[in-house]
Amino acid sequence: MESFRMDGDTGRAFQIMVDEVQAVTPDLVQTLIDIDLQTFAESTFSHYTAAAFLTSGRVYLLRADDVVIGTCVCMRSFDRPNEACILSMGIRPGWRGKGLGQRFVSGVMAKLRQRGLRSVSLLVGKENRRAIRMYNDVGFQVVDESQVRSGLMVGYVRNPQPGDSLLLMRARIQPESAPVIELSRPV
Repeated sequence: MESFRMDGDTGRAFQIMVDEVQAVTPDLVQTLIDIDLQTFAESTFSHYTAAAFLTSGRVYLLRADDVVIGTCVCMRSFDRPNEACILSMGIRPGWRGKGLGQRFVSGVMAKLRQRGLRSVSLLVGKENRRAIRMYNDVGFQVVDESQVRSGLMVGYVRNPQPGDSLLLMRARIQPESAPVIELSRPV
């Protein structure tokens, strides 16, 4: 937990925390949907998918005092079992542009590190320079670029057109010498 002042030294101080969701509630499902709608051009989640991510993924909340001001949805990669993928990260309007995105992503990365994961990846529109800069600042690097096909991945590129580019970015969150976490597979 750290203190944050909204308007410099004279503004109200807030306690900023990154928490992992422990229990799914209807209000939390709606909060995830609301922040997503305030962040992306089109909705990423339905009530069903929001509840599914809250139940089966890892969802982190950015709180200012007791108010949720940001959400970050992560899933484990099937191709890279020691990696989490950030599917969606957003902060409510009014709280953006104040360095909270960096604090939030860094806090999420620390929580994932505690779970034994080694890296985090995400997709971001190539034209989204502000987000790319923020992700670079917390250790992400571009590892691949792909083209949008038939308007897929709408949430990552505003008004995507075939041929728009998405960047795959990755950050290492544990040294190579960290123990490998094996996933049990059904027999």
